[in-house]
Amino acid sequence: MQDRRGKRVAVIGGGPGGAQCARRLAEAGVDVTVFEPRVRFEKACGGGIPARGLERYPFLIGAGLAGKEIRECLVVAPSGRETRFALGDPLYVFSRGALHSFMLSRAATAGARVVQARVVSFRNTGPGADGTRGSWDVRAAAAGGGEAVAFGPFDFLVAADGAAGAARRRLLLSTSGTEVSQGIGYYLPDVSEGFITLKFYPRLHGYLWVFPRPDHSSAGICATLGALPVSGLRRLMDDFLSRRYPAEALATAARYAALIPGAPQDPGSARLQGDGWALIGDAAHLVDPLTREGIYYAMVSGDLLAEALCRGRPELYADAWARHGAQELSWAAAHGNSFFDSRFIERLVFLAAASPAIAGVLSDVISGRQAYRTLKRRLLLNIPLVAAQLVRRAVTAPLRPRDI
Repeated sequence: MQDRRGKRVAVIGGGPGGAQCARRLAEAGVDVTVFEPRVRFEKACGGGIPARGLERYPFLIGAGLAGKEIRECLVVAPSGRETRFALGDPLYVFSRGALHSFMLSRAATAGARVVQARVVSFRNTGPGADGTRGSWDVRAAAAGGGEAVAFGPFDFLVAADGAAGAARRRLLLSTSGTEVSQGIGYYLPDVSEGFITLKFYPRLHGYLWVFPRPDHSSAGICATLGALPVSGLRRLMDDFLSRRYPAEALATAARYAALIPGAPQDPGSARLQGDGWALIGDAAHLVDPLTREGIYYAMVSGDLLAEALCRGRPELYADAWARHGAQELSWAAAHGNSFFDSRFIERLVFLAAASPAIAGVLSDVISGRQAYRTLKRRLLLNIPLVAAQLVRRAVTAPLRPRDI
């Protein structure tokens, strides 16, 4: 789309990824329409954006967007052992409703057309008689109901309506073999601590989280789909939360549930685009398979696609993603069992409690500064320093009565 005048793009879904893509396109002079039935809505996730996200998108800070700066993390091992450590870089936790409306507003300010409607169908007209690429016709119904209205034609279609969105299913036809987790949780009213909580369980490829937001906390638990029934996940969560938070907060908490996608083990197995269309964010399963973090990757994928479209070479998008994050997330997917192994978590929590060096490594994992592929190497390189810190701790520890 090097000649951007007259080019039209439809973005189905106005979450962080879709809105960021639309804004970038609109700023470049592309005629872009975003279809999103919800102006503001919460979502089943923590809502945290790590330091790398804030560095890439500094506009999220200081723009009046409701968020909470978090500088501490509490990690609870399967045995119940705990450690609490400072975060070298703050984590910002946003209300997903506030973030959603903020990003859509930015796209509209840049010139994108935001249509508050649900896409019910779309089709490609097919190549013309002269061999030119076909265009897309979209039909969408108003959020409150009513008859669907036709929009278009569009030169390119962007699917950004999430992992469970209809656009992904219609474009890919088959979604078998994908990595999916079950997530459930609560919005806890009037609970907003100054730290995030991560709790791990034996033989569970997942974890429990409590992420404080400005006026409430998002508490949830996730695990590989089918590993435990929803009732089993809820029992684990209720048991932990009931021992730490007021009963009235749990009694009035709103529930949520969602399927959470994850990047595949084979980076080549994920199809991101086709002739005249592309998937971004959760719709493309560009989600960290360990932390289940998706906001940052949704926004980055929106950027990468917009850049490729503005260059008139949309096929560059998949290559750009392969260079940016595909290998890292696929490595994480392949090593998830080792990461969530109870013995590994127990040792990590013990060492983080005793060694500032290991606590610093965990802090960098949370901020996104520590890559998964080099995590083991960094931990091993820290062994001499950790040993010295453990000896110093033992020497300086006060004697207990039974030691005298």
